[in-house]
Amino acid sequence: MREWHCNSAAELHEAIGSLPPGLLFRGQTKEYLRDDGGPDLRSSIDRHGCVPDRMLKWWQYSRFILGAFVRSFDMISDLATDQAILQHYGWRSFFLDASSSAQVAAWFAGHKYKSKQAIELVEDCWEDPVFAVREEAWYEPADEQVACLYAIGRKGLRRNDVDAVDLVEIATEAGSHRCSAQSAFMVGPLNGNLPDDCIFAKIFAPTSAFREFAAQGSSLTQEDLFPSSSSDPFLAALSSVPWVKRYIDEEKGGIDFFDRGLGLPEYNVRSMKRNGPAVCFYRRFWIADILPEDSVFSETRFYLGGETLFHGTAGSHTEFPKITELLTDVTSVAVELDGLVAYPYAQGGSFAKGIYLERQEDGSVLLTELAVDQHGLRPAGFGITRGVYYMPSDEGVWNYISHPEECDCGNETHHTHHLVVASHFENALADGEFTNVRNHIFASEEVNVTSDPAVIEIMQRGDMILSGD
Repeated sequence: MREWHCNSAAELHEAIGSLPPGLLFRGQTKEYLRDDGGPDLRSSIDRHGCVPDRMLKWWQYSRFILGAFVRSFDMISDLATDQAILQHYGWRSFFLDASSSAQVAAWFAGHKYKSKQAIELVEDCWEDPVFAVREEAWYEPADEQVACLYAIGRKGLRRNDVDAVDLVEIATEAGSHRCSAQSAFMVGPLNGNLPDDCIFAKIFAPTSAFREFAAQGSSLTQEDLFPSSSSDPFLAALSSVPWVKRYIDEEKGGIDFFDRGLGLPEYNVRSMKRNGPAVCFYRRFWIADILPEDSVFSETRFYLGGETLFHGTAGSHTEFPKITELLTDVTSVAVELDGLVAYPYAQGGSFAKGIYLERQEDGSVLLTELAVDQHGLRPAGFGITRGVYYMPSDEGVWNYISHPEECDCGNETHHTHHLVVASHFENALADGEFTNVRNHIFASEEVNVTSDPAVIEIMQRGDMILSGD
């Protein structure tokens, strides 16, 4: 690989200008080397490890967001597109960041990432106080040191069967997402280091020279590279994920602390002192704890599980022998999650809390969503939405059937995901993950089966509305 050592922005401009067209660039405030002296260029998953539950949640929201905002995305896209949001908004992926813009890469070579925890006392829409805990992030000029810019060659990538996916091609109907602002590419997936022969050249220069180069022409700023949620629909959707109460071993009275449901770094943090009704602060509650005896769900069997039931993929969308057998013993089953799921295309304040299955008189099964309305700290009501109907065979294979009451929303992907959740539930039943904790209620070991007393108090005041449709 070629190598340049520059002392000024002018020399840097000359070195970059001498490169052939079509290269990709990656800027770092310093070069990291392997034990053998080669460049240490690995994916963020390789460097920091994988936390499966968080990975699945980030990945699921990534697919929801892409499906909602990106034209022609059908949730069966390539891995790089799926992981673009993970990589660029706060989590990890199996890919390496790069840019088609040498100016963007130079900006990152001249600036150092910083973050800190920020805690603010805020009010929900009911003027009830909570502490909101956020990760405040920013870039500042790096200390005067030698930084590195890598020029990555397409021929070397092809030679090693490594993909380079242009994230600018993720076109949204409106707004500008972060990947586009950074002219971003995803290089990978990588298993270990990027092969050395993929690196066409390395260019070294002082961090100040990289900053001066990045400022030439149209000067780049942090605001340019990290658009706010007012213009970035991906960031707005990620920010709408419900906040989650931070539970401590010994609960004491006082104001609760809440973390974002997805712990994304926030650039240019502004005060969120007062919040509208669409901002949800989730405290653990189970619908079964507040059902009146005459409720239409009073005979429903509830299965309580963690959020992982709702995220990920499934091996089969048609084979459900355990669920079919279960629905011969009971008429209806609710699979309830400890959490709320925010769809980017849903109305503010409306969330998924699981799935609902009901055996019909003709033997078919209704599969739909267990939905909750919540504004601020207070759940406002729950029920089921219109769903899709299936006819099980004797072996438990489900086939779609037309039904006059089926949902006509046209969002096939939404209902297909209910089948994914049903598949996870099927596997959990087969593995014996649920135990009977009280009448009509079964739970997995991973969940706390006790509702937060503060939410129960709200429910007992009669604020919750129960609906069968």
